[in-house]
Amino acid sequence: MVQGGIKVNEGATLTIGAGTTLYFSNKAGIDVHGQLKIAGTADKIVTLRGDRLDYMFDYLPYDRVSGQWQGIHFNTSSYDNEIEFADIHSTYNGIVCDSSSVERSTLSLRRSTVHNCQGYGLLATNCKIDISNSQITNTLKDCAAFFGGDITLSHCTLAQFYPFDGNRGAALRFGNSNDGKQYTLQQFNVFNTLITGYAEDVIMGAFTDEAAQNFKFDHSILRTIKPKELDAAKYVEVVWEEAADTVQSGEKHFCKIDGNKQAYDFHLSEKSKARDIGIALPNGISATDHDGFARDEKPDIGCYEYRPEKKKD
Repeated sequence: MVQGGIKVNEGATLTIGAGTTLYFSNKAGIDVHGQLKIAGTADKIVTLRGDRLDYMFDYLPYDRVSGQWQGIHFNTSSYDNEIEFADIHSTYNGIVCDSSSVERSTLSLRRSTVHNCQGYGLLATNCKIDISNSQITNTLKDCAAFFGGDITLSHCTLAQFYPFDGNRGAALRFGNSNDGKQYTLQQFNVFNTLITGYAEDVIMGAFTDEAAQNFKFDHSILRTIKPKELDAAKYVEVVWEEAADTVQSGEKHFCKIDGNKQAYDFHLSEKSKARDIGIALPNGISATDHDGFARDEKPDIGCYEYRPEKKKD
C-alpha cells in the first residue's frame, strides 16, 4: 500500500514487474523525474488502483469510483518511459506528461487501460508519445488530450461515457494551442482507432492556423462532425459515426455500458461496425490486441479484436 506517493528521481529507473498490484491512498501517485518501466504480461497484468476496498453503496465498490488516487506524472526530465499490460484506473489524472524534447520518446503505452478518471485520462504537452492497442475511457475531462508534439495512436479505443457529469470532456482533444500558449504539432497520426462517446461530437481540435494542422486519421471510426470539404491526406478510409449510429449508451459497439453500476466492458460486441475494417500495421502492431490475443488478417478497429466468447453478462 502506497501512502505518501512514489518519487522516481532523475537518473533513476523504477521497474514494476508483471503481476504487481499497487494500492494508492487518496493523495498518493507516482511522480517520475527519471524513468518508469511497467512490465506486465498478458497473463500477469500490472494494476494501479486506489486503496479503498469498501463500498460507496452496496452495488458500487470504491474501486469503481473516480478520483481515488493521483495517477502518474512524467516531468520534463523524464524520457523513455514504457508501460505495457497495465490497468490504471479510478485516478484523478491517469497520466500527465509535461513538455519535453520531441527528439526523444517520453512515453510508449502498449496494451494498457486508463479508465475512470476524475480529471484527464492522458494529458500530454509537447511530447513524443506512442500509444498502441490501449483503452482510454470515461473521464471527467478529456479521455486523451495532446497539445503539440509527435503523437501516434494505433489500434486504440477512446470512449467517453463518464456518467457523473454532463459537462464531461471530449474523447480526444488535440492541436497546437492550449490556454493561449502555442506548441508545434510536428505530427499527429491515428490508425485503426475507435473514438466514440455519448455526445454527438467527441473530437475537438484547437489550431491557430491551417498550416499547424499536421494530422491524419487512417482507417478509424470518428464520432464527430464530418468536414464539409474532406482533405484526402488527412482522412483515409474513415467511418463517420453519427448520433443515430449508436444507441445512446453505446451498446452497438461494446459488450457492456452500465453507468448506474459503473460497470463497463469495452470489448467489441457482435454488432460493432469496427469489425474487420482495419488495415494491417507494420512492426507487429496489428499482430495481437490489448489482451494479447492474435488478430486475424482483417484486423478490427480499436484496441480489442472481436471474440465471440466475450458476451454481455
